[in-house]
Amino acid sequence: MALVFITAPVIGALSDQANRRMPFLFFTTLLCVSFTALLGYEKEGWDKHTTLFFSLGLFVLANYFYQAGLIFYDSTLATISTPGNRGRIGGIGIGIGYVGSLIGVIAGYALIEILGFPLQTVFQATAMLFLIFAIPCFVFVKENKQDSFWPGLMVIFSFLLILIFVLLDNSLKFVLPFAAIACGFAYFSTPSTPLFRDGSIVKAVSGTLKQLRKTISMVDDFPGLGRFLVGRIFYTDAANTATAFAAIYVSEEFGMTTADIAKYMLIGILSSIVSGFLWGYLVDIVGPKITLNLVLWVWFATFSLLISTVWLGLPVWLIWGAPFLAGIALGGTWCADRPYMLVLTPPRYIGQFYGLYSMVGRFATIIGPLSWGIIVDELGLGRPAAITFLFIIMIIGYIILQGVDDSPREWPPELQADYEPEPPRGAIGRSR
Repeated sequence: MALVFITAPVIGALSDQANRRMPFLFFTTLLCVSFTALLGYEKEGWDKHTTLFFSLGLFVLANYFYQAGLIFYDSTLATISTPGNRGRIGGIGIGIGYVGSLIGVIAGYALIEILGFPLQTVFQATAMLFLIFAIPCFVFVKENKQDSFWPGLMVIFSFLLILIFVLLDNSLKFVLPFAAIACGFAYFSTPSTPLFRDGSIVKAVSGTLKQLRKTISMVDDFPGLGRFLVGRIFYTDAANTATAFAAIYVSEEFGMTTADIAKYMLIGILSSIVSGFLWGYLVDIVGPKITLNLVLWVWFATFSLLISTVWLGLPVWLIWGAPFLAGIALGGTWCADRPYMLVLTPPRYIGQFYGLYSMVGRFATIIGPLSWGIIVDELGLGRPAAITFLFIIMIIGYIILQGVDDSPREWPPELQADYEPEPPRGAIGRSR
């Protein structure tokens, strides 16, 4: 998370320099899949500590490329939707995403409990599922008319190599080359992505760093953008931390068994699937600000239930309403805040500002668990106090967001995605 926090604005700005998102999403996806597939690998002769550190290193890399890919994935919402249907398209994506979570849980259970595969097989299965469900995106999402089906075909090729890796005794020789081969073919088969060719990478990185400094200084030039990003730190901190520690909370405070926790999480996933579609429609009807406000009120109800059940001694069965509410709120959070960000962001700088968007999200992901640990372990105040703290910071985020106007912007030509400045007098043609 710290790596993503540091590099997110830079790689977002780099995609703006290339004026492309999909090649970057393709690369980060394949690299994430590669490192995920290697998790659980153990070479003969390694001791437990060596295996552990090797796996932790792979996990850091896999998670980094996954989180980095989200920057490009989120910003493609502007490509595949219009302002009139952005909420619905985003909501469909959120709903289907949680269907993927459900499939992952079922697949993992089937592999281990029913088919009797070793535990580490889950990592290879996760990598393959990631590739399978990424194929439609790489095949059908086109940023311009020059895009082809090659990236999608390369993903299929990558999937086959991963399958060979799983079947042929975990041989590294089948895994390590696949990312380079697939990425190389996919990239060089796309004529509209000149970045990294002919030495242009040096110019691109140099331009990226210069533009990044300018971008950070420009945040205040776009009304509401800075305030939204600050508010996002607070509400994503509360939402992500509550989600991460939900199982521990209900287990320790209410004595839930492993089976109970599985049912608890299943309720949350199912409610997220349904609510994702519904919240998306609401975004298109009333706008992202009102929708996000309603979502945060659902979070308020969730936190109130978690806190009052412990401190007021309410019937324990009431706690089963918390995953239902949290699932509704979680689906709505991501349905509303991505379109919200697009309203506030000029098209020319989508990649850079989505890098900042990702950066504040990662900052919240780092701070949330730290604050939980301090309250529960260092101060000894208990888990209900930690939930109360999350409740308070989400209220702070809600208050900050009330000063943001989400009305549609009319961006001038120089802030449009396809803008090219006029060449200087005496020059021939337009600058490239």
